[in-house]
Amino acid sequence: MVPCDLALEHKMGTLKAANDLLILGQFEEALDLSKNELKGLPDDKRDSRLAESLSVVAVQAFAELNRWQEVLPFVQDVFGGLEKIPPQVLQLCIALHAKMQDFAPITMVTEAWLAAPGNQEAGGLTRVAETYILLVLLPHSKFDDIRALVEGHPIIMEDKRKAFLQLVETEDRSVVEREDQTRCQGAASANKEQGASYGAWVAMMSWVKSSVSHTSPSRHVTTAVLLAVIGVVLALTLKKRKAFLQLIW
Repeated sequence: MVPCDLALEHKMGTLKAANDLLILGQFEEALDLSKNELKGLPDDKRDSRLAESLSVVAVQAFAELNRWQEVLPFVQDVFGGLEKIPPQVLQLCIALHAKMQDFAPITMVTEAWLAAPGNQEAGGLTRVAETYILLVLLPHSKFDDIRALVEGHPIIMEDKRKAFLQLVETEDRSVVEREDQTRCQGAASANKEQGASYGAWVAMMSWVKSSVSHTSPSRHVTTAVLLAVIGVVLALTLKKRKAFLQLIW
């Protein structure tokens, strides 16, 4: 067996060992093994399938260790720039940051990656765009951003383009319908409360008038003052000045 074959076999064995450690829950060991193997790769091999697979293991280990903030600097160092991250690794980073509700950094990275000339390959760009749309843009109702992304990247696979745009239209209509329904419910509730308050006001006014008619002359002044105070407060609250005046007179 030639030396290069032996080296490849060794590296693939290392990848399998790192993946096994990850499965067994030995996250620190899996991370250390992946990082050490990546450091040993020459620069011209950083874009290889092996580097991508080792990085996937490392990113998962970072997440399990709750060290997810280290992921983007790590993959940037491995691949020599954020725009050079392989699609599968970037998808994993998007999913991780979305889960942690840390959207600003991954939005910046993904937008830069999608705009990079070296990433205009239909398959990879479509996968990254799909993950970004579903996990970051859509949950925040960024419908205009989704349209701009899809329309600005005609290289996105046609079936996915149609699906994205149809999804946006459906979600956009749903948001408008929910907002309209909420406004209608709020208006109905406000009217109901106002009607109940106004009914209570009318009943109170009737009671006070009745009390005045059965009160001795010596107490008419006090009762009249009470009547005036109650009437003014409720009239200002309900904005029923005209009705208030009619009841008084």
